[in-house]
Amino acid sequence: MRVYYEWGTTQLRKHGEELCGDSISISQHAASVTVALSDGLGSGVKANILATLTTRIAMRLLENELSLGEVVQTLSRTLPVCQDRKMAYSTFAIAQFFSDGHARIVEFDSPPVVFLRRRKQYPIVYDERCVEGKNVRETVLSLAEGDWIVFVSDGVVNAGIGGAYPLGWGWQEAVRFLERNAHPELTASDLAEKASQAVRELYADSPGDDVSVVVVKVRRKRVASVLTGPPADKRDDERCVSAFLKRGGRLAVCGGTTAKLVARHLGKPVEVDLGTATADVPAMGRIEGLDMTTEGTLTLTQVRKLLRAGRGRDDVKFGTDGACCLLRMLLDVDHVHFFVGQAVNPAHQNPDLPQQLEIRLAVVREIGNELRERGKEVEIELV
Repeated sequence: MRVYYEWGTTQLRKHGEELCGDSISISQHAASVTVALSDGLGSGVKANILATLTTRIAMRLLENELSLGEVVQTLSRTLPVCQDRKMAYSTFAIAQFFSDGHARIVEFDSPPVVFLRRRKQYPIVYDERCVEGKNVRETVLSLAEGDWIVFVSDGVVNAGIGGAYPLGWGWQEAVRFLERNAHPELTASDLAEKASQAVRELYADSPGDDVSVVVVKVRRKRVASVLTGPPADKRDDERCVSAFLKRGGRLAVCGGTTAKLVARHLGKPVEVDLGTATADVPAMGRIEGLDMTTEGTLTLTQVRKLLRAGRGRDDVKFGTDGACCLLRMLLDVDHVHFFVGQAVNPAHQNPDLPQQLEIRLAVVREIGNELRERGKEVEIELV
């Protein structure tokens, strides 16, 4: 079964420092997600440089298709050892998550990864080996929908030291906290933020160490399809609508002519909700069997404007117009497939329309670019 990996990260700087001495790097590919977390020795600028160097080397080597074992070997040879403390200048955990549901994790001197299944810690069996004189733990996991994988730096384990927990929060207490809070309805970012807030409180808002939390949630991919504009050739109308409806996931139609086309195919009426109209966005419609029906280019142009302004889901959560509703849908899913019809709309040739009103395809492409920058997968199909 193919799965999707959602991730969330949080970091806290050691009190009095300008930079976090940990580094997190995440890279998404077509069939995998790679995560690297490094903890530089000490804190501040020096630790940040060492940790960042570690994650960047790891990512670059993996992108050059070296195996995880070769990456670890290279890092082990590269990272120096502090002669005073007899410790590596940075520690790390590297993981590759594959869409077929298996993951490979390698840890060097970092706290063990937390694996939760049904909100309970799931035991991990490690293979330990010596690489360049350094002890490295490695494991391969078979993951399923609903599992959580959490990486933490030493700052999490040491939280509360000398206070609520004389010897520090400890790894097992951190695990118990995650077990209590890993609700299925939470996002990976939600759980990372909750863990970070708990650690901040244990440090009494003055962290005594750099703190990093990386949460990976295993779930099904959420998809949406958006059809805007009729096909260039009217003979392709039925084929285009059928392909759109068969995509599955959440379905949205943008454009009055397009909505009539889909409604005719479904044998359903188009109802207009005048209460959703604003000065900038025309009213939305309703077609039974679809998740959303909006006006076309004006609404898409407003969505592009919101994305360019950096608006997120929380910024538009109370909006009832077509642009806000469509933006929420696009931000709620992982993959968006746009069907863009090439028929020319005579209304868009009207010189009285605003100059910023661009043709449909240009607007959709810019929306796609904005969504990709937010980690979404986007496909644009011309019809």
